This record gives sequence, C-alpha cells and structure tokens, in this order.
Amino acid sequence: MSGRRRGALLPLRALWSPGAAMDAAGARHPVRALFGLAALLAALGAAGLPRLRGLLRASLDPGGSAPLVRHFAVLHAGLARYLVADRLAPPLPLVAAALLAAAVAVPALAPRGVAARAVLGVLVAGAAPLLVQRLGELAVVWLTPATGLATGEVVTLPVRFNVGAAGILAAAGVPVGGALSVAAEAANGIGLWVVGLWGWGLARLAGAAGRAARRPRWPYALALAAYGAGYAVHAGLFPAYLLVVMGRP
Repeated sequence: MSGRRRGALLPLRALWSPGAAMDAAGARHPVRALFGLAALLAALGAAGLPRLRGLLRASLDPGGSAPLVRHFAVLHAGLARYLVADRLAPPLPLVAAALLAAAVAVPALAPRGVAARAVLGVLVAGAAPLLVQRLGELAVVWLTPATGLATGEVVTLPVRFNVGAAGILAAAGVPVGGALSVAAEAANGIGLWVVGLWGWGLARLAGAAGRAARRPRWPYALALAAYGAGYAVHAGLFPAYLLVVMGRP
C-alpha cells in the first residue's frame, strides 16, 4: 500500500491502535490523515442522504392550495440543503474544539520540542470515534420505519444514535434549555471518547518530551475544556449557520 493511502487510512487504524496511529500521523501524514478522516465521514454521511431526502419529501407533502405548495417547496429546499451540509461536514462542535485545543497545545508544547504536526496527528487520530458515530447514524437512518415521521424528526433522525444526557433527559420528559441544553448535548459517549483520546495523546507527547516519570494531567483538562468551548461556540453561531445554509424563510 502506498504511503499516500496509508496516511489517508490512519483514522481507521486509530480505532484499535490509537497510539500507533497518532505517532504515524504526527510523524509522516498529518494532513493526509486529516483529509482521509474528512473523506470517510463525508462518504458515510452521504450514504444516508437518499433515505433522508425521501423521508423529508414525504413529511412535507402538503396538498391543498398553490400558495401552500409553494411555501412547502421553499421549506423543503432549505431543509434539504441543511441535510446535505450536516451529513457531508464533520460535526461542527468537534471541529471548533479541535481548533481550540490546537491553539493552546501547539504553543504549550513547542518549548518542549514537540512539533505542531505531532499535535495535529493526535487531534486527527483521536477523532476516529466519529467514524463509529457516522456508522451508527447511518444504521439509524436506514432502519427507522418511514411511517409517521414529522419533518423535525426527519431532520434530527441521525442524532438518535448519540445516546447521551440529552437523549436521557428527553426520554424522561425533563425540559432543558440554555446552557443546560448545550451541556446535555455535549455529554454523549462518542464525544467523550474523543476527549479521552485527545487528552491521552497530548499527555503522551508532553510526558515523552519532558522525560517525566508520570504523564502530566493538564492535557486532559485542556481536551475537556476545548470540547465544552467548542459546543458553546457552535451553539452561539448555529443561528447564523442556519441562515446561511437554509436562507431566509
């Protein structure tokens, strides 16, 4: 297998051997691994789009007068664009979290002789659990019965896989809003798996560079703080994102 292909497939290797994948990505292929991860996520997301778009059309079949038909046609176009953007792009809160973690970790580790590409390798390989998330979302999209789904349920159908605090609170009928809603959404298994890998990988880099007997703990705090901040940034910018993707009503 060529070096280019190995670099692109490093995110898959990270699922069973994260340390080796982080080392390989940081040493040789960080950018290829980044594009490989993005391509795999987009491919898995695109595999569910035909089903989602069909369910969306079924949920927006208005019948009735011509003005109502035109209104629903505009709504359908905006929601279809949102589904395409949502399925093809990596999860935006994790993108923001990775940027924030890199902005702190790179200058913090540079005095210890840790290259920026090594930090990038940790962040890319550590995001490999997102592939498991996309596989689970794809299964939910294709296996959920098509009957009786409202439009809002179709748009949020993939996130049914992300069982976390938000899903538990919703099933229990507990209302959440504001900062609690953001915290509940962030508290999911896949996201915390990514945080754990980021903290562990950055601690490996810091410990190896410092020749310390024990690995430092601050990388775990950094990963968790960046993760929470990424969700907060996403929540603040999400209305503007919807306006750009869907257009004005």
